[in-house]
Amino acid sequence: MENVTTPRLAVIGGRLEDDNAAIYAQMHRLSGGRILVFPTASSEPVEVGQETVEVFRAHGFDAALSAVHGPDAASAARDKAQVQLVQDYGSVYFTGGDQALITGALAPGGQDSPVLTAIREALARGGLVAGSSAGAAIMSGAMVSGGTSLEAATWGVVETADDPGLLLARGLGFFPWGMVDQHFIKRGRFGRLVVAMQASGTARGFGIDENTALIVEGDKARVVGEYGVFVLDLSAAHVDRRRKLIENIGFSYIDDGDGYDLTTGEVIPAPDKRPVLARDIAYRAPARSLRNVFGAYTLYDMMARLVLGDPELYPADRARAVEPRAGYATSVEISRPGGAALAFMLSRDRDFRMTAVDFRAAMQTRKLNAAQLAANRRTALSRDYAVRPGKQARLMMLGSAPLARDSLLLTELAGQCQGPVGVLAAASSEPRQTAEDYVRSLRAQGVEAIDLRITIDNVDRLATDQALIAQIAALRTIILTGGNQIRLVETLLHRGEVTPILTAIAHAHAAGAMLVGVSGAASALSGFMIGGGTSYEALRFGIASDMGRRGLVIQEGLGIFGAAIVDQNIASSRRLGRLAVACAEEGARFGLGLLEGSGVIANHDNSQLDVIGARGAVLVEIDQVKTELQGDDFIAPGTRLCFAGPGDRIDMATGTVTRRADVATSAQALAALAAELIGDCCAQTPTPTGGELAGHGPHIALRFTPEGDGTGFLDIESIRDQHG
Repeated sequence: MENVTTPRLAVIGGRLEDDNAAIYAQMHRLSGGRILVFPTASSEPVEVGQETVEVFRAHGFDAALSAVHGPDAASAARDKAQVQLVQDYGSVYFTGGDQALITGALAPGGQDSPVLTAIREALARGGLVAGSSAGAAIMSGAMVSGGTSLEAATWGVVETADDPGLLLARGLGFFPWGMVDQHFIKRGRFGRLVVAMQASGTARGFGIDENTALIVEGDKARVVGEYGVFVLDLSAAHVDRRRKLIENIGFSYIDDGDGYDLTTGEVIPAPDKRPVLARDIAYRAPARSLRNVFGAYTLYDMMARLVLGDPELYPADRARAVEPRAGYATSVEISRPGGAALAFMLSRDRDFRMTAVDFRAAMQTRKLNAAQLAANRRTALSRDYAVRPGKQARLMMLGSAPLARDSLLLTELAGQCQGPVGVLAAASSEPRQTAEDYVRSLRAQGVEAIDLRITIDNVDRLATDQALIAQIAALRTIILTGGNQIRLVETLLHRGEVTPILTAIAHAHAAGAMLVGVSGAASALSGFMIGGGTSYEALRFGIASDMGRRGLVIQEGLGIFGAAIVDQNIASSRRLGRLAVACAEEGARFGLGLLEGSGVIANHDNSQLDVIGARGAVLVEIDQVKTELQGDDFIAPGTRLCFAGPGDRIDMATGTVTRRADVATSAQALAALAAELIGDCCAQTPTPTGGELAGHGPHIALRFTPEGDGTGFLDIESIRDQHG
C-alpha cells in the first residue's frame, strides 16, 4: 500500500444496503480491496460478522472476520494474533450495534489496547477505517452513546441509561474534525447532536443519514449515498441557558456527490448541481404541517421547502415536538439568511437532490402548562382556516367509493346531500369521468350535482375565478372523490399555499355544508396524511421520505378533520399496522380505519362519529408513554383497538363506543383484522393461545389480546435496523 500520512475514513450513517455499490466501491478503492471486519458492537457478532464478510466478498474484497467480539472481546483486543490480522489487512470495518461495546473492548478505561494501537498505525500508513451506525459513532473524540433528540432537549445530559436524556462518552478519535451522529435524518437526531455538541464543547457536528457515507481523504470529504450529511456549526451560536434557547446555529446540507473541506468548512456542490433560480421557486409560505420536528425526514422536508422557497417571502420555517410525560415542547426554526445562504439543486428523472449552504437554526425548549398540553392534543391534527364550523357542519368520510349498484353508502350519501352537490374529482387520474360518474349516480337518486372541474392542472387559473369561488362557498354539500390523496392535497394546497378554492371549501363547511371525503380523500382530511406504504413496510422500516423508498409515507393533509389520522380500505389492503405506526410516529393519540363499504359522519367539532354503511370502522389508540420508536426497535405495547359497527357512535374525547350494532359481530370483525395483519407481517398463520392471536417473524412480533366486547390490545415489537 502507498505510503500516505493522511487519514482515510468511510463514516457511514447506518443501514448500509448490500447493493450500495457506490459506497463499497469507495471502500474498495481506499482499502486496496482488503478489509478486516469487526462485529464488536453487535449483539449477534458471529452471525452479523459473517454476513458482513460475505457482502464485502460479493463486492470483490478479500475480507476476514476479527475475533474481537462477544464476552471475551477485551481479551481478544490484546491477542497478538488479532494484532497481526490488523497489520496483515491494513484496513478495518466496524459494524453497527452498541458503540459502547467497541470502545469498551478496544479502549478499556480509556487506554488503547494493542489492537487499537495497530488500527491507528494502519490508519497512519494509509489504511482505511470504516464503520456504519455504531461503527460511525466511535469515529469522533466525543461520542453520543444514547438518547433521543426529544430526551436530550428536555432533560439534557445524564449519567446513566436508566434516566431519560442524552448519554455522552469518549469515542476513538479517528475523525478529529467534530462530532459524528448517525441515522441522522431518518431518526430526527438534530436535537441530540446540538445538545451533545454544546455539552462537550464541540464546535462542529456531522449528522450522517442512513445508507450514506462521508468519505474522508486527508482534510477533504465527499458524500456518497442515498441521502446526505448535515454539518452543524456552533462556533457563533448564542446560548441562553435560563430560557433553554440556542440561537444562530450554522448548518449546511451536503448531498451525494458534494465535497467538503474539513479544514475551512467550504462546501463544494457536485458539478451537475446548479443554483436554484426564480423559475424553480415552488413555495412562498411556511408549511402548515404540524409534524414532529424530530420525526423521520421532518427537518429534511422543511429544508427542502426553504431551498425551493422564495427567500423574500418565505425565509424561515419551524416545527416542534412535545414530550408527553414531562410536558415540555421543543421548537426548531430553520432559516435562510438573505445574502449569505446558498441553495443548489439537481432534478433528473424525477429524482430531486439539493445542497444548502450557510443556513441557520435555533432551538428552544419550554414547559407547557396543563391548558397548553390540552390545546396541543386538540390541535395536533387540525388546521385553522380562519373560520370555525357552526353546529350544523358535518364531515362524511367513506372507506371506499359509494357508486356500486345497491350500495348502502350511496343511499346514505344521497339521503344526507343538499343539492346542488359540488363534485371535486382532483384526486382522480380521470377527473372528468369520475365526476361524471358521481353526477349521474346522484341524479339517479334524485340529487342534483355538478362537476366543479377543478384539477391539479387548472387550479392556478380557476383559483382566480371569483364566480367559482363564490359558488363553492355557497354550496351545501361538497364531495371530494377518491383517487390519489397526494394529488388532491397538492391541488388544494398548491405549491404549499392555501388556495382560494380550499378557503372557499372551509367557509362552506363552516357555514353548515357537509363535506364528503371518499377513500383517499378521507385520509387527506386529517392533518397528517398517509400517502403510501404497506403495514409490513411501516412496521419494518418506519417512515420513508417519499414513495420511492421502503416504508410509510406521511405527508401534509388538509387538517379539516382534527380528531385522528384516517386510513381507508383498511380490510382489503390490511392497513391496520400502518395506521398504528402513523399514529406512533406523529404523536397522534387516535387513528381511524375505515372499512370498505363503510364510513363515518362527524359532527361540527369532530367529537362524535356515527358509523354508517355495511361493515364498520376501527379506532386505534396509541399509548404514547409506553411507545418507543427512536432507536433500532419499534415497540408499541398496549395499542388499543376498538371496532365500531354500523349504527354505533364513537366518542373521540374518550375513545369509547356507544353500541347499537351486534357486539359479537364487532368482536369477530376485529379479530379477523388482527389475524390478517399478523399473517401478513409475520409470514405465518397466527397462533391462537387462550383467546390471543400471536405471530413472530424474523423482524416483527405481534400479539392481539381480545376483550370480547369489540375491543382488544395489540402489542407490537419490530426490529427496524438489525445490524446498523
